[in-house]
Amino acid sequence: MKIAPTSFALLGAAALVLAGCSSDSSDETMVGGMAECTDAAMQEAVGAVYGEGGFVISGYKCEDGWAYATTDPAEGEMSAPMMYIFEAEGQFWIPKDAVTVCGTYADGTYPADAIVPESLYDPACLAG
Repeated sequence: MKIAPTSFALLGAAALVLAGCSSDSSDETMVGGMAECTDAAMQEAVGAVYGEGGFVISGYKCEDGWAYATTDPAEGEMSAPMMYIFEAEGQFWIPKDAVTVCGTYADGTYPADAIVPESLYDPACLAG
């Protein structure tokens, strides 16, 4: 049985199509939507860092995929007020280290090496 050259071409094209449809476990895809800027979302984000309970969120603000949240100790708890910075990744708020994302503070202006949006810089990076 002879296979015509056009058959090889069709088989090759089919193999390429199938290869294009296969999944690669190293592919990163966003699942679940976007992070929300709500009381519940901030409570969950802080709770993931702080631990459940023991704090009350006293304020938060979100902008351009970034958020900060301030907390006070819950009634009867012995702890200090805290401030947290988060970056949105998909539907989750990921905690970030202020030293890493706030840049080099020098002369009272927004640092050129800051990653946090300028509108969040003062309350998020200069708190405390």
